[in-house]
Amino acid sequence: MKSKKISAWEAAMLIAGSGLGTGILAIPYAASRTGLFGIITAVAAAFVASALMHLLVADLVLNSKNSTQLMGIFKEHLFKGKNENLYSSLFFAVLAVVLLFNLAIYILVAAEVFTETFGMAPSVSKIIFYGISSLIVVAGIKIIGVSEKYSMIIIGGVVMFLTVKSLDHPVRNMELTFGSYRGALALYGLVMFSFSALFSIPQAANNIENKNKLKTAIIAGIAINAAITLFFTFSAIKASDTVTQVATIGLSSSLGNMSNVVCALFVALAMFTSYLSIALAQIDIICTEIKVKRKSAFMGATVPSLLTALFLPISFIAMIQVVGGIVAVITSLLVIPGYIKATEHSNGNLMLGNLGKNKILLSIVLASYILMAASSFIN
Repeated sequence: MKSKKISAWEAAMLIAGSGLGTGILAIPYAASRTGLFGIITAVAAAFVASALMHLLVADLVLNSKNSTQLMGIFKEHLFKGKNENLYSSLFFAVLAVVLLFNLAIYILVAAEVFTETFGMAPSVSKIIFYGISSLIVVAGIKIIGVSEKYSMIIIGGVVMFLTVKSLDHPVRNMELTFGSYRGALALYGLVMFSFSALFSIPQAANNIENKNKLKTAIIAGIAINAAITLFFTFSAIKASDTVTQVATIGLSSSLGNMSNVVCALFVALAMFTSYLSIALAQIDIICTEIKVKRKSAFMGATVPSLLTALFLPISFIAMIQVVGGIVAVITSLLVIPGYIKATEHSNGNLMLGNLGKNKILLSIVLASYILMAASSFIN
C-alpha cells in the first residue's frame, strides 16, 4: 500500500508553491524602482526573516495538541478566558472569508490568462481552473504534494527559459546600487508577502514522512521561492520595454512569440500551487471548527470560491485582499506569543535549538513582520 505521507522534497515544494501566489507578479515593478544591491538586500532580509518565522511555526505545530491548522493552535494557546468563544468565532469568520476571497482571486487571475491566451470564455476558463484544482485537492495530501512538486519544477523551467530569453533581449542594464530606502522597504514587504506560507506549515509538519527533515524542507521551500523570485525579477526588469505592475504583461509583450504562452503557463501554475495549499487549509479549518465531514468541508471551502469568481467583480475581491494582507500580518504577530506558550515546557529540542528561546531573536522576527506591515503604506 502506497504511503499517504509526503516526502521532504514534496513538503518543500508545497511550501514554495504556497507562497508564490499573485505577489510575485508585482515584485519586478517594485524592484525596478530600486537598484540591484537594494533588490538583493531586500530579498535576503525577507528570506532570513521568513525562514525564521516558518521554523517557529513548525515548532508551534509540533508542540500543540490541536495541530492540524493554525486556527486550532491559536485557540489552544491564546484564545483563553471568558471571551474565548468570541475571539475564536471572530477570528474564524474573518479567516474563512479572507481565505475564500484568496481562492477566488487565484481563479480569476488564472482564468484571465486562459481567456487571453486561448480565447476561452471567461466563465469557462474559471470553471476549468476550478475543476482541475479541486480534483487535486479532493484527492488528498499525497496527490497535492506530488502536484506541487511537478508544478514547481515546471515553474523553475519556465523561469530559466525567461532568464535565457532576457539575456538575448537586454533592454536595460542593472547597476549595482542600493536605490532609495523607501523603494527597498516597499520591495521587502512585497517579497515577505510572497514568501509567506504559514498555512502550509501544519500541512507539511503533520504529513511529512520523516519529521527530522522538516527543518530542511522549510528552508529549502523558501529558498526555492526566493530563487524563482530573483530570476523572474531580473528577467522582467532586464527584458521588458516597460516594467508593468503585472510583470508578465510587459515581459511577454517585449519578448513576443512563445513567451506569451510561457508567461501564461507561469501565471497559471503560480495560481494553481497557491490554490491547492490555501484550499487544503480552508478544508482543515472548516473540518475542525464546524465539526463536519471532510467531503462537506471540501464543498464549503471550494464551491463558494468558484461562485465568488463567477459573480463578483474583481475590484471588490481585490479590496478584500487588502483585508487579507492585514489578517496575514495579524496571524504572523500571533505566532510569537503562541510559540512562547507552546514551547515553555519543551525539552529544548527545537528547530532553532537554544536560539529558539532567545528573546532577542524572537523580538527581531516580530519586528521584521511589523516592518512588513509598515511597508504596505509606502507608495
